[in-house]
Amino acid sequence: MAFIQTDTFSLRGYECDTAGRLSVPALMNLMQESANRNAVAYGIGIADLASRGFGWMLMRFNLRMHHYPHYGQTVQLQTYPTLVEKYFIHRDFRLLADDGTLLGEATSTWLVFSIEKRTMAPMPDFIRSLSVPPGIDPQPKLPAKPDFQTTVWEPTDEKPVTVGWFSIDQNQHVNNVAYVQWLLEAMDSETLQTREIAEIDLVYRTESHWNDQLRIQSAQEAPAVFLHRIVQQESGKDVLLARSRWR
Repeated sequence: MAFIQTDTFSLRGYECDTAGRLSVPALMNLMQESANRNAVAYGIGIADLASRGFGWMLMRFNLRMHHYPHYGQTVQLQTYPTLVEKYFIHRDFRLLADDGTLLGEATSTWLVFSIEKRTMAPMPDFIRSLSVPPGIDPQPKLPAKPDFQTTVWEPTDEKPVTVGWFSIDQNQHVNNVAYVQWLLEAMDSETLQTREIAEIDLVYRTESHWNDQLRIQSAQEAPAVFLHRIVQQESGKDVLLARSRWR
């Protein structure tokens, strides 16, 4: 069977920023919740994978915001898988106002990892056999290696972060939204107070865990465009690479 997950949310105060707009981390949490519900409907939820020794890991995520909803507004979130490959599954999201206006859209790429070995695994047959919903209009598949992944740059801002207990999810690693919140918190105050995110593009490179020491780095690439990197303090490995565009 094929399923399009449709959830309706009324925006609460703690999901909004100082201007009353839905915050990007809160939106990503709502998207993650809808994706989890859709995965459960397909029989590929977190518990379904864990019982077989696997877990989900987000590899790529791109979000484009056209209009921001505000506190008290009712929004509809739709999500569905668009393509299943040997190693990856692709998933789209659409954020709609109650009148059907498209507020934002996202596309993502996920992989499966072995819980025992903590390494990437081929997509199991019970996932590869799922059917994507008919009649959908998939967004373009994200490149595995976007251009900013190979751009050489030096950070102009850097902040340390120690991974706390409440940043860890059921897969025993830092939840993908926590990284985005740290990345945004490290932005300069003028950008945070006078602009809003138009697009954020993310590449998740490796796991991090409770009490890990991380460095949040950024540099301006162009007017209103920034490059970001989260690095493990001890190993020097890249945990996340990103580009954000603001307006």
